[in-house]
Amino acid sequence: MAVFDDDDAVMNASPLGLIALDVAGTRDLLIDLRARSPQVTYDQRTICALMNSASISGMNTAAKAMLALRGQPLPDRIARLLPDNLRRQFAEGLTDLVDGAADMHLEGRLQSADGSDFAAVLSGWKGTDTGTTPRVWISVTHTQTFDTVNAREALLGELAHSARVAMLGEMTASIAHEVNQPLSSIVTSAEAGLRWLDRDAPDLEEVKTLLRRIVSSGNRAGQIVSALRGMATNAKPSRTAVSVAALIEETTLIIGAELARQQVGLRVEVTADLPDVLADRTQILQVIVNLATNAAQAMADGQAWNRTLAIRAHLVEECRVVIEVEDSGPGVDPAVREKLFQSFYTTKGSGMGMGLAICRSIIEAHNSEIQLKSSPYLGARFSFFLETTALGSSS
Repeated sequence: MAVFDDDDAVMNASPLGLIALDVAGTRDLLIDLRARSPQVTYDQRTICALMNSASISGMNTAAKAMLALRGQPLPDRIARLLPDNLRRQFAEGLTDLVDGAADMHLEGRLQSADGSDFAAVLSGWKGTDTGTTPRVWISVTHTQTFDTVNAREALLGELAHSARVAMLGEMTASIAHEVNQPLSSIVTSAEAGLRWLDRDAPDLEEVKTLLRRIVSSGNRAGQIVSALRGMATNAKPSRTAVSVAALIEETTLIIGAELARQQVGLRVEVTADLPDVLADRTQILQVIVNLATNAAQAMADGQAWNRTLAIRAHLVEECRVVIEVEDSGPGVDPAVREKLFQSFYTTKGSGMGMGLAICRSIIEAHNSEIQLKSSPYLGARFSFFLETTALGSSS
């Protein structure tokens, strides 16, 4: 059975070609090989066996397009996609992944189903085991994507969009709940208003109060939808004057139901009259939402007794605003701290490890960096600076 199919919007929204491999056979083969000799020898016979041991269990739309496989059955083995001169490197990298390595990277030419080939960059990482089935993910990217600075920026934008879509997919239930609250309030207020009007002596003041409540609830629903639309839209990055207070308010609209589900309290501390910052509104919203969501999940996973999420913003150095996202969870394990922002590294069972890597790239593109302070007793605090419009216009 395929890990995902054409109806899976989250995986198929990714600009990366993604291939899922079932490596149960690879694991068993390595056990057998090491029973004979502790050191795996990559002779032709072993390479061939390793390549044939990894079966393809799924492929997204981008990968099918690159490999000219749209409308065709998927090849059963990864070996069918790789030329001879790339197989040893892949076999070694596959062995390392099954043994627990974080990732692998290699470049070469891949064979398409229509007989053509193309230069590609392959990256691999260990996925979440499904039951007894160990999984490896392989991403495929055209080499020319990396030829120019503009292409790198375009790839960052596409990856950021893919991460936002994936994030929204994970939060679908929370989003539905959050939007449903103001809609329910509208219906309840309207029904109450009709009852007040149906009285022999209609109470118009009470009806006015209910109408104001309907307007307020409608505006709230509209704000939620606008915030979500902005995150789902793959618009070209644009630096404009942005209100930090408004960004944090939109963040609370998006994550409110998720925090309630995780039983996490929220504390927002924003200094009054903060100057606007020069930033890409959608990208910075994505960063704050991602950090806040990760913090909530860390507290839930770590069984924190006092689950409190704090989002703060204040002015520093006269022309920079610092934004902080702090939790009361277990903190960040020192063993994983250095890897936390690496692409494809994740501590979540079902994560792809792109969220924090994308956040780091976005903040670095805004001339800043994400800083982390962590304690096993006091939780973790992520923070970054944004330039105010005054500094941004003079630099």
